[in-house]
Amino acid sequence: MARNRVIYQSQAVYASQTAFDGALTASGAVVALERVQSANYSFSVARQDVNQFGELAAIDRIIIDTPTVSFDTSYYVNGFGNEEALGFEVTPSGGNGNTFTSCISGIINTATAANQKNYFILTTKEGADAAGLSAVNKTGDYESIIGIGNGFITSYSTEASVGGLPTASVSVEGQNMNFVNVPIKPGENVAQTDGGLQPSNLTGCGFRLAPTPTAGLSQSGITYISGISPAVNATNGNKINQNVALPVYSGNSTLQNVISSLRPGDITFGLRAHDSTQTITNTYLDGFFAGGAVPTVTDDLIQGADIKDAHIQSYNVSFDLSRTPIERLGSRFAFARVVDFPITSSLSIDAVLSDLTTGNIADFINCDESYDALITMKAAGDCNVVGDKPQVCNILLRKLKLDSESFTSSIGDNKSVTLDFSNQIGGPEQTDVGIFMSGVNFINPNRGY
Repeated sequence: MARNRVIYQSQAVYASQTAFDGALTASGAVVALERVQSANYSFSVARQDVNQFGELAAIDRIIIDTPTVSFDTSYYVNGFGNEEALGFEVTPSGGNGNTFTSCISGIINTATAANQKNYFILTTKEGADAAGLSAVNKTGDYESIIGIGNGFITSYSTEASVGGLPTASVSVEGQNMNFVNVPIKPGENVAQTDGGLQPSNLTGCGFRLAPTPTAGLSQSGITYISGISPAVNATNGNKINQNVALPVYSGNSTLQNVISSLRPGDITFGLRAHDSTQTITNTYLDGFFAGGAVPTVTDDLIQGADIKDAHIQSYNVSFDLSRTPIERLGSRFAFARVVDFPITSSLSIDAVLSDLTTGNIADFINCDESYDALITMKAAGDCNVVGDKPQVCNILLRKLKLDSESFTSSIGDNKSVTLDFSNQIGGPEQTDVGIFMSGVNFINPNRGY
C-alpha cells in the first residue's frame, strides 16, 4: 500500500565526516544533525537547443553544463555540534590554552574533509519515528536514503530574537543526487564481530546488526543502515559507488542530550572597541561582560544609539561562501568549485532605544573605529546548576565596521534602532579579523563546557 505523505517524524539528516569520495562505513564517518527544522533539496539541468536551417523545432536538446543540486537545512541551536559536523572550526570552551582560528578554516582548505561533503536524508515508513529504530525487528520500518554528493557550503546564518529560539541555516551546492531504497539488498545483513566498537564490511548488505557482548554473534539490534554514496568523479562524471553506513539516529548526542535548545533569555551581547594586539582567549571572551551579564561598552562607543543601555531584541549573523565552478575540456562536471574571495560577513542588531549618545557624523567619518562583538549563549538552568550557567556557544566577530544606523518611531510602538555591521573573514592565521566560534560540540567527546 502506498504511503499518504512524508512528514518530519520520519526523517533524519546526516553529513559525512571523512573523505567524500571514499567508503563512508567507518565509525564516525557519518553523523546525524540535531534539532533539524527543515530540509529542502532540488536539482535542475540546463539544456542547449540544437537548431538548424530547414526545421522549426530543435533537433535535440543536450546537456552541456553541470547539473545544479541544491540543499539547505535549518535547525535550533543547542550547541555547536551541528556546526562542527558541517565543517566549521569550533574551539572548545574552557581553558586558555585553546587556539582560536577562523570558523571557515577547514571549509576553504581543499585538503580537508570539511571542504567537500556528502549529505543524506533518511526516511522511515509512515508513522514510524526516524529516531530510536534500533530493535532488530524494525528493519522493515526503514524506507529510503536520499544523498547529495560533492556538497559545498555556500552560505551560513544564525539568528535569535525575543520570543523565538536561536536558529541556524545552511545552504549547500552539490554535483549529484541519488535515491536509494532501503534495504539495498533485502534479507542480507551483517553482524559486527567486536561488540560494536568497529564497523564490519557493508558490501551488498542491508543493515549492520550489533551482537550482545555475552552471546557471541547473536543479533541484539540495528546499529547502521546501508546506503550508496552519491559522490561522483568530477572528471568523467562516473558514480563513485562507495558504500555508506548511516548510524541509527538517536535524536540526542552524548554531550548535548540535556539541552533541548538554547533560549533567548540566556543570550547576552557585548560590543567593544577593537584591539588588534589582543589575543583571543577564553579570558578575553569573559572580559566582554562585567559581572557575567552587563556588556563592557562605553556610552560613547557608537555615535547616536547608546548600545550599553539599549534593549537588544534580535541579532542576525550571516555570510556567503559563493563559489565559481571551474570547468575544462574533457571534464563532464566542474573539476573544482572555488570560493569567491574576499568573504564579507554581516551582523545586524535590532534594539529598543533608551538613550542617545553625544556625537555627530563628522566625527564618525574622521575617526572610523572598528569593533569586536560577542554573542554568548548559556545553558538553561536546572535544579543541579549552582552559580553561573555554563556557556554553550560563543560567536566572536572581530574588526567590524558600522555600515548603517536606522531609527524607527511610530504611534503605539517603542522607538527602535537597527545597527548593521560588516567585516571580512580572514584566513587561519588571522585572529584579529573574522568570525570565531567556541563552545560545545559532540564530534570530539573530550570537548565540552
